[in-house]
This record gives sequence, structure tokens and C-alpha cells, in this order.
Amino acid sequence: MNAQQLADIEACRSLIIEFATRIDEGRALTLGELMTPDATFARPTVPDVVLQGREAILAAFAARPKNLVSQHLNLNIRINLTGADTADGHSVVMLYLADANDALVAGKGRRTGAPIIGTWTDTFVRTPDGWRFKDRRGQATMHAG
Repeated sequence: MNAQQLADIEACRSLIIEFATRIDEGRALTLGELMTPDATFARPTVPDVVLQGREAILAAFAARPKNLVSQHLNLNIRINLTGADTADGHSVVMLYLADANDALVAGKGRRTGAPIIGTWTDTFVRTPDGWRFKDRRGQATMHAG
């Protein structure tokens, strides 16, 4: 593997982390910057609802409850370069959710339930602006209860 391939893998891996970070920091409406205009997306909790296009994806995030606080943990990230300008990715996600209206307890944070565990299957493409998500499909695999 050469230096360019390693840099490409890192750029795709960084997109996965940046995607989660923006949601967790309340900046989900900037996710369009990480996607191609014609991107497709399905949340792990509703994998059969595939959103088509950047605008539809951002509208879905805009409709999220305003009191929802999330913390995503991305694990076991694997990137496979499939061409000079394309790559596939697979990762595991643990998602914790809380209500922003709940008390923030010093040293503990907000109360949360058990995590939702799932996977992401991604398709990346290199654009003039760098690597972007072309397709992002989630699938919940475990939950408590």
C-alpha cells in the first residue's frame, strides 16, 4: 500500500468520525458538506427508509426532536479502496440517546438508556472537494429490552 492509498483510507475513515461528531455536537444541518448532492442515506433505526439526495437527508435531520442528545461511538472501521476514486467502508456504531431536558449530573452527565448497536455500510467517492459519502446505510443489530 502506498502513501496515497493510506491517505485515501484515512480521509474516508475521518468522514465516518466527522459525520457522528457533527450530529453529537448539534451540527447535523452541516452534514451535506460530507455528502455528494445525490447521496443516499438510511438510518440504522429505519433501514428500509432510504433518503435520496442531500436535501432530503438534511430535512430528516432537521425534523429530529430538538431535545434529543446523542453520543455515537464508531468502532471497527474498515475501508477498502475499490478504485482510484471509490471506496467502501464498514463500521460498527454504538448510539446512546438522552433528553436534553434531563438534569446534567456533575461527574455523570445525563441519564441514558442502553445503547443501540448497529452497523454502517458506506460507499465513498473522491470529488473535486475531497472524499464524500455517496451512500450510507445503517442497520441496527442489537438493543436492550
